[in-house]
Amino acid sequence: MPSRHLFAIRLGLIMACLLLGSGAALAQAARPSLAVGFRPPAPDVMQQPDGTLTGLEYDLVMLAAGAAGQRLRPQLAPYGRLPEDFRRQAIDAFAPANPAMALPGCISDTVLVYRNLAFSLQSRGLTIAAPADLAGLDVTGFQNAHVMLGPAIAALQGNPGRYREVANQMLQVRALFAGRTDVVLAERRIFRHLMRSAEAGIDTSAALTEHEIFPPTPYGVAFQQAEDCIAFNRGLATIRRNGVYDEVLRRWDTAPQAKSGADTRAPPPFG
Repeated sequence: MPSRHLFAIRLGLIMACLLLGSGAALAQAARPSLAVGFRPPAPDVMQQPDGTLTGLEYDLVMLAAGAAGQRLRPQLAPYGRLPEDFRRQAIDAFAPANPAMALPGCISDTVLVYRNLAFSLQSRGLTIAAPADLAGLDVTGFQNAHVMLGPAIAALQGNPGRYREVANQMLQVRALFAGRTDVVLAERRIFRHLMRSAEAGIDTSAALTEHEIFPPTPYGVAFQQAEDCIAFNRGLATIRRNGVYDEVLRRWDTAPQAKSGADTRAPPPFG
C-alpha cells in the first residue's frame, strides 16, 4: 500500500480517537453536577472563614472526582442525617459511607480506612478488651456508632442514661477530660486532632488509654448511580497512581498514631 495511503489511514484513526475523546469529555461536562454530602469533624472536613471547605477526606474525594471529570457540589450536614438524606434522594452521594449502613445505590472503592477506638483516661485503669466490656460504663459515641461498630454497641442504646451519640465530637473531648463520661468511641485521627485544638477549651494533657476493640473500617463514597460510582473509582485510581493521594495523606495525616491507611480494596456493593 502506498505510504500516502498508510498516512491517511493513520491520520483518520488519530482524528477518530480525538473526536471520541473530546465527545466523552463534552458528555461528562454536560452532565449536571452531583450534590455530595460531607460531615464536618476536623481534620477530615473543615470549613474555612471564607466558607470554603478543606480537609483530608474532603480533599481526597474532590481530587478523585476531579480526576474523573466529575463536578461535585459539596454540602455539610450532621453524620446522623446524611444517610437519611441519601435514602430520600435529597443528595446524589455522601462520604464517608460503609456497607454497614445498608444503603441503596453503590459504594466506591475505599477512600480512607478508619481506626475507631474506645478512649479512656489512663488514671481510671479501665480494662476494656472487647465491645461487650463497655456494658455498665458511661459511653459517648459519634453519630451512627451504633450502626457502624456492631451489635454490642447497638445494645448499649437500651440504656440511654449511660450511652449517647453526639454530632459535635468536640463534646466527646470535653466530656472525657472533664470526667463526665467513662469512655469515648471515636476515630483515632479525628479525636487526637480535636483534643489538640485550641477550641477544646479544657486541659487535655491527661494520659489516655486507647482500647483497640474494633477492626479497621474501610469507608468510601456512596452514590445513587452506578455510573457515577464507576467514574469516581477511575479518578481515585488515578490519584493513587500519580502520587496525589499520598501527597494529601502527608499533608493532613503525619502523626504515627493517626495513620489513615491506603487500602485499595473496595467494600462489597450494597443495595
